[in-house]
Amino acid sequence: MSTLIPNQNCFIGFSIVVPTNLAAPSAAQLAAATDLTDFVISLTASAQGNAVPTPRLRRLFETTIPGTSSASFSVEMYRDNVSDVAWDLLPRDTAGVFYISRFGGLGANKRPILADKVEVWEVRVVSRAGSAMSSNTAQTFTLTCSVPNEPAEAAVVAA
Repeated sequence: MSTLIPNQNCFIGFSIVVPTNLAAPSAAQLAAATDLTDFVISLTASAQGNAVPTPRLRRLFETTIPGTSSASFSVEMYRDNVSDVAWDLLPRDTAGVFYISRFGGLGANKRPILADKVEVWEVRVVSRAGSAMSSNTAQTFTLTCSVPNEPAEAAVVAA
């Protein structure tokens, strides 16, 4: 078992082209995604479910069954005065897919390639909020997205 931080070990890309099968994006789709890794400060992509209580008067133990699930997605990114790629690529209401390789792929700059594992999050940008401007502080923005389909958290890059 190894413990590592995401710095220099991950890849985060975005594309407006959504794979037909989120669990098996193609190597070509990943190759065409815009690499946003250098812009990302932090990313929170989480899916959670709930349990529905199913108590019975005959029992002291309250059982549960699986209920619905939901997901949330937000990312904090840097602005760039030379090439503001992330800001320009992600205006409000933009739909697409984020590719997240938490441990990096085997391609150049840790980009996932054939047979690598990757998370695939289909999203629609809900808000793009610029940070307050203050002295001696890098300019950033926070992107908040809706997640219209269940994410593929263990996808494998296909041919």
